[in-house]
Amino acid sequence: MDSQTDGRRTGSKERIRSLALQLFTEQGYELTTLNQIADRLGMTRAAVLHHFSSKEALLTSSYGALLPELDLVLRTLADGQRSTESRIWAIGRFASMVAGDHGRVLVCAQVNEGALRGIAGAGALRERLRKFTRAIAGADTVEGRMRARLAVSVVVMADARGREVGGRLSERREAALRVARELIS
Repeated sequence: MDSQTDGRRTGSKERIRSLALQLFTEQGYELTTLNQIADRLGMTRAAVLHHFSSKEALLTSSYGALLPELDLVLRTLADGQRSTESRIWAIGRFASMVAGDHGRVLVCAQVNEGALRGIAGAGALRERLRKFTRAIAGADTVEGRMRARLAVSVVVMADARGREVGGRLSERREAALRVARELIS
C-alpha cells in the first residue's frame, strides 16, 4: 500500500471517529446509528464497517491515546503521592486533556455515562476515570469521593454544557478549574 492510500485510510478513520463522537455527544450513543454516521459523511455503512467492525469498536477506538495519558497521571498520584499540590496538578492536567485532543472523548463519555456501562470496550475508560477520581479525593470518605467526582464533572461541564452555563469557552474552562481545585483542596 502506498503512502497516499494509507493517508486516505487514516484520514477516513479520523473523519468517521470525529463525526461519531460529535453525534454520540449531541444525540446520545444509543440513538446514533452507523447508517447516520455513514450518511453524514457521504459514505456507505459498509465503508464505515470497513474501518470499524461495530459501533462499539468505533467508540472505543477513540480511547487509544487517552488511556496512556490517564495512566501517566495515575502513576504520578500513586504510592501515596496524594498531597494537595499533586492532586491540584492532576486536576489541572485533566483539564488540559479536556481542553486538548481528548476533550471530545471525555465529553462524550460523560454525556453517555449510562450507556457506556453496558459497553464492554468502554470498561477501560470507566475504570481509569474511577481510579482518577479516587486518586484526587482529599480523603477516602463519602464527602471526599463526592468532591472528587464533582471536580471531574465540572471540568468536563465547561466543554459539554456551554449553552446551559453561558459565557465564552475560555471563561467556562477557567471557572471550572477554579471550582475543581476548590473542591479537592
